[in-house]
Amino acid sequence: MPHREWNPKSFFRHLTADALDALQEWAGVELQLDGDGPVYEQMYRAWKALPEKERQRLETELLPVNDMCAPHARSYLEQLAPLVWTNGTSQLVEESRTWSAQDLAVRLFTADQKRFADAHQTYAVDMMEHFKEYHGRYAVTLAPTPAAKAWMKQAMAGHFRDTAFGARCQVEDFANQEKFALFVFHEDEVAPFDRFNDEGVVEPDWQRPVIRLAAVFQFETSTLLVKAPRKPEREKLRDLFAEIFVRDLEYFEDASKSPKFCFDPLRDSEFDFPTRGADKIDEVSIVRIDAKPAHADVRRIIVEMKPGLSIEGVRMVLAEHGVDLGTDAIQGVRLQFRFEGKGRSRFRTVSLFNPNSSNLRDTDRDRLIRRYLKEWGIDASGRREAVEAAALETAAQ
Repeated sequence: MPHREWNPKSFFRHLTADALDALQEWAGVELQLDGDGPVYEQMYRAWKALPEKERQRLETELLPVNDMCAPHARSYLEQLAPLVWTNGTSQLVEESRTWSAQDLAVRLFTADQKRFADAHQTYAVDMMEHFKEYHGRYAVTLAPTPAAKAWMKQAMAGHFRDTAFGARCQVEDFANQEKFALFVFHEDEVAPFDRFNDEGVVEPDWQRPVIRLAAVFQFETSTLLVKAPRKPEREKLRDLFAEIFVRDLEYFEDASKSPKFCFDPLRDSEFDFPTRGADKIDEVSIVRIDAKPAHADVRRIIVEMKPGLSIEGVRMVLAEHGVDLGTDAIQGVRLQFRFEGKGRSRFRTVSLFNPNSSNLRDTDRDRLIRRYLKEWGIDASGRREAVEAAALETAAQ
């Protein structure tokens, strides 16, 4: 995950005196305040006055802390707090509920950097989105090993040598009870970046930016989520994952022959996205349809709608735009989930496109949405499993 934008002035603005003291103790510096203006502005000026190399080193180490100041990261920090503050500091768990995200992140980071790094890595994986999804044919349990990691690095480097990319790459892995993730960092194609030369003139500087590819395997759904800009790298990651970690070259279904999503339930006027009250979902609405009408001269029609329409209401809107919801091919949909609560955080908009694209993350809320997609029959991989199991049972009889 790319790091959140680093803005030291904004960062210091939200820190209390206790957090500032903890930060200075961790950094091994004593910032000299000039007494002019608010304390956070004095801290900012004192921070900028540090020797450049030392400041850049410290800011590099603080990038994960800055990432965890994002609104979605708060729950990860609150889960970490009871693990870090025990015995004599356990009262901080309750006190911290009213702290700013910056205060909470800094205090946890300076108290236990190892646990904080683990929480940040989990958050970074969970927040990734816009994957291509490949469904496994059966459940497996995987774990990283040094040998498999080295094999993956060698195989990906060999792949990059046959492209315009640089051959240098680095492989990192991560695993917990829910998922197993691989990250491949490699050099992109050479591209020009403007910079000032020694004479103060802007000129192109040809560099190879570093790109991160990712493959995240979810144990619950036996699904591999692959994030890469180009199709060859996506398929290479999928195939190597099957070969190296699962040891089954045919493990993943062919998405071109078996699309992940089935939008047939949306053709039923009686369908109303049934949910359970305990999950605190107030409403599910179709807010966009990507369709291919039967008209030979029309390749694609995209219709965006206000939330709150019933299936019959959606059908009528589409008909006005020349799309027959009952018979025309649906290539993708966008669903808006409205959860209980206040503010924009109660909304989650999910994009699903065949054969295997979605913006679903691996958060608790998105895992809940994935389960509903299976229950509703929109996630076709679950339906195929049931059909295949029934066929095998019939054959056995």
